[in-house]
Amino acid sequence: MVIWPRRLGSPLLSLAAVAMLLLSACGGGADATGRDPVRLTFWAWVPGMDKAVELFNRTHDDVQVTLDNIPPGPKGGYAKIHAAVLAGDAPCLAQMEFQELPSFLLNVELMDLNPYLTDADRADFQQNTWDLVTYEGGTYAVPQATGPMALYYRADLFDKWGIEVPTTWDEYREAAVKVRAADPDAYVTNFPANDASPFISLAWQAGTPWFDTRGGVWNARMTSPETLKVADYWQGMIKDGLVKVSPHFAPSWYKDLASGNLVAIPLAQWGEAILAANAPDTAGKWRAAPLPQWEAGGKASASNGGSSTALLRGCEHPREAVEFALWINRDPRSVAMLIESGYGWPAALDGMSSPSLTKPSAFLGGQRTDKLFTESSSQVPRGWVWWPGYEETRQRLNDSFPRALAGEGTFSSALRAAQTQVVEQLREKGLNAR
Repeated sequence: MVIWPRRLGSPLLSLAAVAMLLLSACGGGADATGRDPVRLTFWAWVPGMDKAVELFNRTHDDVQVTLDNIPPGPKGGYAKIHAAVLAGDAPCLAQMEFQELPSFLLNVELMDLNPYLTDADRADFQQNTWDLVTYEGGTYAVPQATGPMALYYRADLFDKWGIEVPTTWDEYREAAVKVRAADPDAYVTNFPANDASPFISLAWQAGTPWFDTRGGVWNARMTSPETLKVADYWQGMIKDGLVKVSPHFAPSWYKDLASGNLVAIPLAQWGEAILAANAPDTAGKWRAAPLPQWEAGGKASASNGGSSTALLRGCEHPREAVEFALWINRDPRSVAMLIESGYGWPAALDGMSSPSLTKPSAFLGGQRTDKLFTESSSQVPRGWVWWPGYEETRQRLNDSFPRALAGEGTFSSALRAAQTQVVEQLREKGLNAR
């Protein structure tokens, strides 16, 4: 059994087999020792990629890459990629967030990298990132960056109010009570009911993936005891007035950060740049700590965000394309450029010791966070599987969580309804799902 529809004329043809056929049809590309270099096109939106591509071109005579900047994926980039593949005019490579890969796989728009990857290549990257680009044994992208999470907290206010840095979610709730008692305008954090992605990340930390593909079936696990525990926790925090309901990345959120009204926020590694840009007067007052755990002594983290470099159907030079995808995401010089531009936390292991990441942070009062986020990235639970139609699922929760807060059900009932809907949606796409 396979987790994808049977397509392209053969009732027994899995998507991995389709990709292999496409690879063999494309051939191996130009000889690296020939006179003319192989020319590739790469579509991406990550800042600083132009400098990294320029460096690649300066250091590689046999392969030359043209970078085309496209809108961020959710803002038109993915639609542009879909249209180009359908028209037979796609580039060889494109930036793609991990959660979008299954939707492209469903439409047979990606190619399998396995013929061009070695065990040594895989060993150069955080192993849990390969999980996010692998389906039915096929590998469809090279991991680029991730979003390991931590707890950003106001050390000055914690000291003033006598609050210890929480190491468990129970302690986090206790801290929330103390914050409300110390300042009636302050909250430990906010809950963005209109954006389910932070909730999904914290559910990931709890340990049960929302989907698995055992038995060749998309098995939905969105209502596992672990996820419902997370849902009940946050709904209880809101009900008891311990958390402010407000959106992330809105003027009101930035104002609360700057004024000390939000004091301990779970965010990805890239959150520091957001805080620094929008609450500059709080520089030196923040620190970062590991995410609170569900069990004392636990070592589970979470990830929010992350992207990869995918190989698109129709690429005539897959070997060279994979060579570039590996280089751009693991060469120390390239990774350093991308880090400086704020692309996230590197998936390449050597990139985690880049000088840009090991230097003390003035915004965090001189704290070094490289060890914290290296550990966080390695402690993201393995086994998470993104599913086709992730964005539709997220939007359903974005709609239903606010309704739950208005008295129409609960977060848990919203998850149950969303699970029923996503299973139906997957079946409509021709997938085995339950």
